[in-house]
Amino acid sequence: MLRLIGVAFAALCLIGTGSLTMADDATKGEMGNMKDGMKAEKGAMKGDMKAKKEEMKGKMKARKDAMKVKRHEMKEKMKAHKDAAKAKGQEAKGVPAMGQDMKATVPAAPAAAP
Repeated sequence: MLRLIGVAFAALCLIGTGSLTMADDATKGEMGNMKDGMKAEKGAMKGDMKAKKEEMKGKMKARKDAMKVKRHEMKEKMKAHKDAAKAKGQEAKGVPAMGQDMKATVPAAPAAAP
């Protein structure tokens, strides 16, 4: 009887140890699967973030290009306006002033009689 208890106890100890080892292997396998899943999820998130970043980059570049075009248009308008004003000024310099024109047309006043 004592031998039977000893054998049962030894078997129980061996099975218990073996079951712990098997449970540890199963846990490690499950943890490995979870880690792989997390890595895949992290990679997908990185891909999404890169795509969003590239999209925003494209939008900002388009906006900057539009602003640059608008700025160049405004510069051209200002240059045309400035050139027109300059031409007007040159034209005005070529024509005699209004006051001088009036003096030439008014006859000289007769000398006062004594």
